[in-house]
Amino acid sequence: MTLRFSFWFFAVCALFLLLADRRILLRYFILPVAVHESGHLMAALLLGTGVREIYFTPVSIRIATAQRKTLSYGGELFVAAGGILANLAAALFLRLFLFASMRNMLMTASHLAVAIFNFLPAGSLDGGQIVRIICLRAAGCEAAEKISRAAGLAVLLPLTAAAIYLAARGTVNFTAPVIFGYLALVMIIRER
Repeated sequence: MTLRFSFWFFAVCALFLLLADRRILLRYFILPVAVHESGHLMAALLLGTGVREIYFTPVSIRIATAQRKTLSYGGELFVAAGGILANLAAALFLRLFLFASMRNMLMTASHLAVAIFNFLPAGSLDGGQIVRIICLRAAGCEAAEKISRAAGLAVLLPLTAAAIYLAARGTVNFTAPVIFGYLALVMIIRER
């Protein structure tokens, strides 16, 4: 198994380290993301698929599986949803079995936020992969690409507009419009 990192992954990490408290960054961002990606790995391993490569990008971690075994549509859905399921399981565990301190409520909320964000039907996010897999099964390859791109843009463009509006009013910080705008822009550029 090989690990690859894009330059922009390190640039975004450096930016976060400069702008955020490291303890908060670890507890409420890095840990939920690690649980999320571990969920994908566990799902792939449970289905008997090996991992060939893990590639770190600024907004995602791509896992390339070894071609030991071809996955069914259900298997592909399980691997794509594995991260979301891991975050939901972690949030449920924190809520049910740990006392209700502010720290644990924030950890629960951060796991839920990572799950919800990754469920967006956009590009390489888990929701985008899930939509693409379902559309492949129902409509074929060419239609699946068009439908998944349209679904992603139908969600991301209004989210970007709302985030820009809220940021201009001072309700949210600049990261929401930047992230949603980046995801929408990548989807538009890839279409051409």
